[in-house]
Amino acid sequence: MILIGVDVGGTKTMALAVDLQGRVLARVQAGAGNWEGIGLAAAAQLYATIINDLLTHANAHPADVGAVAWGLAGLDWPSDEARLRPLVAPLTPGATVITVNDAFLPLRAGSHDSFGVGVIAGTGSTVAGVAVDGRRYRTFGLGSDWADFAGAQSLTTAAMCMAAEAHYGRRAPTLLTALLCEWGGTPDIPTLAEGLSRGTIVRDPATFAPRVTEAAVAGDAAAVTIVQTAAQLLADNASAVARQLDLTLHPHTVVIAGGVAPALFDSFRQALLHISPHAKPVLLACDPVVGAVLLACDAVQPRIAALVRRALTNEE
Repeated sequence: MILIGVDVGGTKTMALAVDLQGRVLARVQAGAGNWEGIGLAAAAQLYATIINDLLTHANAHPADVGAVAWGLAGLDWPSDEARLRPLVAPLTPGATVITVNDAFLPLRAGSHDSFGVGVIAGTGSTVAGVAVDGRRYRTFGLGSDWADFAGAQSLTTAAMCMAAEAHYGRRAPTLLTALLCEWGGTPDIPTLAEGLSRGTIVRDPATFAPRVTEAAVAGDAAAVTIVQTAAQLLADNASAVARQLDLTLHPHTVVIAGGVAPALFDSFRQALLHISPHAKPVLLACDPVVGAVLLACDAVQPRIAALVRRALTNEE
């Protein structure tokens, strides 16, 4: 029997096939798999290709698969289950198939407990939790319009706002001004604003996010404010999810993962412990896809989950 875990994200998709000792038999990586971004038809093709490639590399057949857990970006509402499960379940007939929102993967990957809270801080953000009795709860993952951290792009948006305020004379000069101009290849902020607004400069806003955190580490006041504000929002949502699941009065792990998570972790940890002293903040040290493999293991071989986790994370 083999176990498969798939992490379908808005930026990339990763899949692992392992045996019952946790030995990796195959690993496959592909591009963005969120059906909201690429469409259902393209998503279906991507999912089928991933499973086919994974089984080929593992020298295995669909009948060898005991369980597959899919962490799916875009599995946000009950109606999405009806959209997505028919795309993935037939790929491994006979196997147990688990489908969850991808926000639940970091918690399973980063915690020894079956309960706690997982936080994604990357291209987007969602906070998801599991109660001691197995109940699940999560934020909508729809960005700042619906009270979530809007992800890496929001750090850039905030930096542009700070640079504009400095240009207007509303705040002290900030290192973000020079960093934004370097990023955009312009001599000054007005030229950058003109180019971005008129389409003569095309940049992915998320690519500037690491520069914001670099400026914060360097002590730039505006950048520090941006990072602390983002970290506070993530901490507030993590604490709120824990309250919904009756976790706040007891020690519980809060795992944070995603592209900007390392840069936000110290501020996130401080903010979270201030409002939720029983929380145990953890920065995920492995790929979230490990959480998908462990969910597959939980479904068919729960007694060996600890063994598989140790093998995949190199933890003692």
